[in-house]
Amino acid sequence: MPDADWQVITTYGDLPNNPESGEFSAFLSAYKIFGDGPFQEYLQHVATARWFGERVDALEHAYGFYLKEQWDLLDSVMNRNFEEVWPASPSILDRHTLIHRFLYMLVLAIDPKGMYPAAKYATWSRTFNKAAEFSECAHSLISQAEFKAARRRVFEQFMSLLRNYTEWMPTLAVTHLRALGRSIPEGWQVPLGRIDSLRDAYRQNFEVSCQMLPLVIRMQNIAEGRAPDVIRTPGGAGEWEPRTIQPRDYVNNINQYTKAKAATKEAYLNHNKFLRHYWNSAFSRDVRNSIAHAEFDYVMHDGIVSYKNREVPYYAFIEALIKQFTLLAFWLDLCKLYEIYGSRWDTQNGKFMGLS
Repeated sequence: MPDADWQVITTYGDLPNNPESGEFSAFLSAYKIFGDGPFQEYLQHVATARWFGERVDALEHAYGFYLKEQWDLLDSVMNRNFEEVWPASPSILDRHTLIHRFLYMLVLAIDPKGMYPAAKYATWSRTFNKAAEFSECAHSLISQAEFKAARRRVFEQFMSLLRNYTEWMPTLAVTHLRALGRSIPEGWQVPLGRIDSLRDAYRQNFEVSCQMLPLVIRMQNIAEGRAPDVIRTPGGAGEWEPRTIQPRDYVNNINQYTKAKAATKEAYLNHNKFLRHYWNSAFSRDVRNSIAHAEFDYVMHDGIVSYKNREVPYYAFIEALIKQFTLLAFWLDLCKLYEIYGSRWDTQNGKFMGLS
């Protein structure tokens, strides 16, 4: 039998640890906290996330060919590296669908609360009864340089976070515990990463996500019977006017919305409660103002970031990055939806050709 004074250690680096708990094994400590069944399920999710992280080069090449619509090269990379999920002769629609279903395997592993599927259904469902109007709108956008550039920026941010999976992997334990309704053990710490570069990633994720919001607003406009680019008419009663901002900050169209400040853009997410919850989780004002602030200056101690007399656990910052990671996947999928519907608009006859 092991002696009580024996020191048990582990080389398992994907878990937080608590130096003050007296537990020398992060693995055994987490096992006790999760319980047998939930812990086994959590480890499976970690294995999935690690599997994707170890194959980031192949996935980045494949998705790059997908964005360029170099279909033969896309098929070649996917068949060579992920043949178990890629058919021999996919159609264009298959390619759009399958590569995002493939990414969804990763999202499932790191989004235990299911914010991604809830927000996706709530957003996508706005187009169910307005397919023709959405198809015409999407057709007018997908060839624009701004759409293509924003989509590529989202792709680059997504792949950058995947490439740095070792930085956020230990914090998956926190996200999964929260999904189980468990409290985070006091004193839990995750390995301290490259906070300056991760902070830059946070800010860039926020910027590219703000660039994606007009796509959501257009879908909302269509769902409510307005032209895609018209949010409200000046002086119009009962129109889209968020209660959380002053009337002087109301915007009338997408052009004004694009140029509005971040707080105004966020306010217009009120009509989509699932996406608003998703956004607030990924870009918490508390974390954003403490860690990602432009004037950021910090003192790191015991897993705590101190900023202007405020303290935030380091894992809270990394937890936000994980949620941003899944939100970036959401934006890629949203762009795919625009691509599919936009490609099915018959310009000559002015009608939606359907998806078959």
